[in-house]
Amino acid sequence: MDEESRDLYEEDEIIEAVKRFKKMVRQKHVSYFDVFEFEGIADHFMDEGRLKLAKKAVAAGLHMHPSSTALLLKKAQIFAYDGKPEKCLKLVKFLEQVEPNNADLYLVKGSALNLIGDLKNAVKAYEKAIICDTEDPDEILYSIGITFGQTGEVKHALHYLKRAHEANPTNEMVLYELGYFYERNEELDKSIEYYNKYLDVDPFNSSVWYNLGITYNRCNRYDDAVKAYDYAIALNEDFLQAYFNKANTYSNNEQYEEAIPCYLEYIERDPENDDSFCYLADCYLNLNNNEKAFENYRKAIDINEENAGAWNGLGLVMWRENNLEKSLDYLKKAIRFDKENEEFWISYARVCGELDLQKEAIAAFQKATKLAPENIEYWIAYSEYLHNKGNTARAINILKKAGKVSESSANINYRLTAYLLENKNDAEAAIRFEKALKIDFSSHSNLFDYYPEAQKMELIKSLIGQYQTGLQ
Repeated sequence: MDEESRDLYEEDEIIEAVKRFKKMVRQKHVSYFDVFEFEGIADHFMDEGRLKLAKKAVAAGLHMHPSSTALLLKKAQIFAYDGKPEKCLKLVKFLEQVEPNNADLYLVKGSALNLIGDLKNAVKAYEKAIICDTEDPDEILYSIGITFGQTGEVKHALHYLKRAHEANPTNEMVLYELGYFYERNEELDKSIEYYNKYLDVDPFNSSVWYNLGITYNRCNRYDDAVKAYDYAIALNEDFLQAYFNKANTYSNNEQYEEAIPCYLEYIERDPENDDSFCYLADCYLNLNNNEKAFENYRKAIDINEENAGAWNGLGLVMWRENNLEKSLDYLKKAIRFDKENEEFWISYARVCGELDLQKEAIAAFQKATKLAPENIEYWIAYSEYLHNKGNTARAINILKKAGKVSESSANINYRLTAYLLENKNDAEAAIRFEKALKIDFSSHSNLFDYYPEAQKMELIKSLIGQYQTGLQ
């Protein structure tokens, strides 16, 4: 339906038409509706996701108005909406012969081509729609941008949204979507720019302040994120997620004392959210308040017994208090509810190690490094455990595996040098030490922490001297 025709009907009139149509379907009798009413009824049902009723409205409309190209176009649109782009394109091909200058027709065609991945011809169809509709260029460009965004073509979406912004710099919907899609495209500075442009036009939109807070948080601009969430809350005191994200922002910035009252404020409004108790407990744990941490992890579990993070938290509290048997029990429950969390496995491995459960510890270290092979600290912890158990040769093999995963880790090579020297393999140790020096000379003293005798070795002193001279 074109904008002029749609303007003839106020929203309440469309709703009245929808009620009459539902009654007609229910009572199985025929009532008269004009073409524009049928379009409005179909749009209403499509907006609600009730495709079956939308199809019935169009079918009834075409039965009553068989020559209506507007209803045929609506039928084509429903085909695209229903994931049947080929049927849509077949109908569009016919309609192009009848109304070759209908912008809506080319928008539907572009959507169908977009669905089948024919981006080149989708763009051609959209460009033709733009040529056909010169009255509101920002609206049609916005519509095209959103369609590309819905199919994951973010770069195409941004291209058309930027053109829409050029056509009308104050179109709030365009500014909002530019902020959103730039954030999706990892162009965070651009996202912030367009959200702020939106707020220049309308500073009272709590959702935009909230989205801006998310983007600031992703940029590690924590103070700005908190301010944005505060504005969102000031504009909408029931904006629960803004309270939650504000607390998370403080926590992400290791401002645990500031995060705690924010979590409590959120919990006051939503006392059944187990994750909020878990995050609150994490703050207490980071502040070494084991008692409060334990209390809130338990509250999380009381709400949701399958909260794996809370069971893991209880395990960490017990580990800190040297209650290793209890810690192990809690960590086992965490893993039972989330077998793919590498942090749970590494905690379990370390506690098993302290309990001298060697077989279980090694299996857990293997699982953690398998789940997160890019985490160098897990490999180092695994090798350190083996080394402390007197299995230096196996510790060396573990670090060599880690080195293949991360060739740019100086720490792995310094530790590997230490273990190789301890194992009397000086030649390979020299190769590893030289590699570590190339990566990060400044941390070469780490070797002496791992193997103090290296300070007296002429080979090591010579290599340090060579690289020290090269840096001067």
